[in-house]
Amino acid sequence: MRKCDVGGQAIIEGVMMRGSKGLATAVRTPSGKIEVKVKKTKPITKKYKFLNIPIIRGAAILVDSLIVGIKTLNYSASFFEEDEEESKFDIWLKKKLGDKGANDLLVTITMMISLLVAAGLFLGIPTAIASVFKNVGLSPVVLNLIEAAIRIAILISYMYLISKLDDIYRVFQYHGAEHKTIFCYEAEEKLTVENVRKFGRLHPRCGTNFLFLTMFVSIALFTLTGWGGFWQRLILRIVLMPIVAGITYELIKWLGRTESKLGKVIAYPGLKLQELTTKEPDDEQLEVAIKSLMAAEGIEYKKTIGELLIDGNKILKEADIETYILDTQLLLGKVLGKDKLYLIMNKEEEVSKFKEREFYRLINKRKEKMPIKYILKIAEFMGLDFHVEEGVLIPRGDTEILVEETLKIIDNDKEYNICDLCCGSGAIGISIAHLRENTKVDLIDYYDVPEKVTKRNITKHHLASRATFIKSDLLNEVINQEKKYDVLVSNPPYIKEEVIDTLMDDVKKYEPHTALSGGDDGLYFYKKIVDDSDKILKENGVLAFEIGHDQGKEVSDLMIEKGYKNVRVVKDLAGLGAGTGTGALPVIAK
Repeated sequence: MRKCDVGGQAIIEGVMMRGSKGLATAVRTPSGKIEVKVKKTKPITKKYKFLNIPIIRGAAILVDSLIVGIKTLNYSASFFEEDEEESKFDIWLKKKLGDKGANDLLVTITMMISLLVAAGLFLGIPTAIASVFKNVGLSPVVLNLIEAAIRIAILISYMYLISKLDDIYRVFQYHGAEHKTIFCYEAEEKLTVENVRKFGRLHPRCGTNFLFLTMFVSIALFTLTGWGGFWQRLILRIVLMPIVAGITYELIKWLGRTESKLGKVIAYPGLKLQELTTKEPDDEQLEVAIKSLMAAEGIEYKKTIGELLIDGNKILKEADIETYILDTQLLLGKVLGKDKLYLIMNKEEEVSKFKEREFYRLINKRKEKMPIKYILKIAEFMGLDFHVEEGVLIPRGDTEILVEETLKIIDNDKEYNICDLCCGSGAIGISIAHLRENTKVDLIDYYDVPEKVTKRNITKHHLASRATFIKSDLLNEVINQEKKYDVLVSNPPYIKEEVIDTLMDDVKKYEPHTALSGGDDGLYFYKKIVDDSDKILKENGVLAFEIGHDQGKEVSDLMIEKGYKNVRVVKDLAGLGAGTGTGALPVIAK
């Protein structure tokens, strides 16, 4: 077991830990984020050496803990306060003393009130009730025992009643999380939620033990003072409390170190009382306690591949991403530069904080429904990998039917000039050029991102000698250059404008509107392309389109009206619609 002086305190939706690197407070805010604040401060006994004398240090630490505790509670409460106007008194006080001075004064007043209430509840009332028994002729020792019993009964009743309040119950859960985390740290196990969860929540160095043990120490000490008048007894008890606290503190320190049977017997009542003051925490509360202790001890925790996979799966599953397992593996694989098999076989490998942050950045993008291929910046099409990014349409499997139908037209023993219009990422034209070495392809688009992406994919597939990007508003530029092609293939925007808002989030929020909208009727680009196609197609040239599943007749009619022959619609993978129109102007097609 690790020798550990780490101590803590449960607060509103959080945990404060005091460790070797300072005072760390972790609070889960209403947004679900964990805020961690670290204050590099020393315990009062290290600041002032004369206060580190046994017995004296206990009283000093008690006062210091009360002050720190109240300040920490105020800090945690600040995350949950509703916007309220400051009172005139608050404004006046801050004006006179400044923010820090006003806060310190309020903390002092709060602490004094707390001490007075505690003195009245646990000293005044028990002393007054016990005095009733003096008339029976009981000895001072018995009277002191009765007083102690009443004090213990009040303490247990108080703890039981407040534990029934929902807000206090949650604080007690964080109290349990604090203990479990310290136990895990003392056992020298890695601070993970899974490891911390298996430890008990009853700790011998707890403040609850301190409270209970003060009762027994006070019995022994107060018995020596006899049994005078009420005010005499009350004042003596208040005066002697620092000594009681000092003795109890030394006892608590010993209990934290010893494994003896005597130590277990002395700690037992306080541990049983912790069943009231600590409750079983949930995983999110454990996570808060872990972050607090690690910050207090200056520990940099590195998550493993397995932990990141679990986190990613959970985040994406809660976001209703159906492919959450695969997507998490792909995103972590991208960050680490590893494949899925490596991730599965090396789940215990730790990941650097830099790569962990990058992984969560990508996971959050996917959580917001960004298409996985945009995040990975890669999409497979016709067995080839294409670079893609926002600003170009992600190539679909259905579009492979269009490429395959076009490839059937291209003989291996003849050279072809191909035009890929509205090329986007260049997937169609580059696939054709890659699979038919006797082709030259011009890839046309009007926007900057498609130009950048297509040129990158041309270079990636070593096709610079046979594939060229041309920036043009549809066919205007190649018409001006009087270029002629054997095949014009195009996957133009064809979705009706009114339909776009009904598309899935990953499409309508991220894929370019310019690559989706085909105007009010979805036919705007088909009309333009069909009208101009005869100006750039050679004799016996071919025009091939991808169409929407319900556009077969409308596009076919446009082509027939223009003079195309043998117009046919080819079913796509879903049995719906990839359309091709073949023919020649002015002669009959093959």
